[in-house]
Amino acid sequence: MLKLAFSKTPDVQLPYSFFSEAEHDYLYVKQGEQAQVAMALMFIEQGQFKWVSADRVVLVTEQGRIVRTVGLKNDLLHLTNTASDPLKKQLSSTSTTSWSRIADWQQHEYGYPLRSTFQYGPVETLQFFGQPLDVVPLIENIQYAADANFVRFDDKWQNRFWLDAKTGVVLKSVQTLVPGAEAFEMIFISEVVRQLRRAGVDVAADAV
Repeated sequence: MLKLAFSKTPDVQLPYSFFSEAEHDYLYVKQGEQAQVAMALMFIEQGQFKWVSADRVVLVTEQGRIVRTVGLKNDLLHLTNTASDPLKKQLSSTSTTSWSRIADWQQHEYGYPLRSTFQYGPVETLQFFGQPLDVVPLIENIQYAADANFVRFDDKWQNRFWLDAKTGVVLKSVQTLVPGAEAFEMIFISEVVRQLRRAGVDVAADAV
């Protein structure tokens, strides 16, 4: 009993064959120091992808960005102006752009204006299932555009997205929804499988 109580829950790592044969899309998510879990795509509605975990937490994403959550201690209820999110636009590798929106939170935090600036980094290579994929990192610098209604130790933070170098689709991201909160590390693993297939890469069925 003691061994189980103090042992760390292992990360979920499913083989390539699982995703290549699956009828639904999956997303790997790791929040802070918690174990990595797999979330299944439940619905696609009006451009929003709704992912659900085994414990019924729901993450809603648009083009790889979390825009709403259900089942967390302080859910993100609403994010405005998502149509102008630069993740949805084709930017040049040297461009810098900005994006403003308003966020509402469950714990009586409504109408918080946020402003982001974006900058691409140089092309990198990430390994998935033991195979390399070229990606372009997109760095997002975020700041509260107005004072919060309560004390915050930091009003600035960063998100990072890794886009497939050929298609611009988000393959991986590290997103912090508010300063001081645990980051969500996300791998859009079913999309990774599609990109490997498009590239004609031969992946072993048991590769993880």
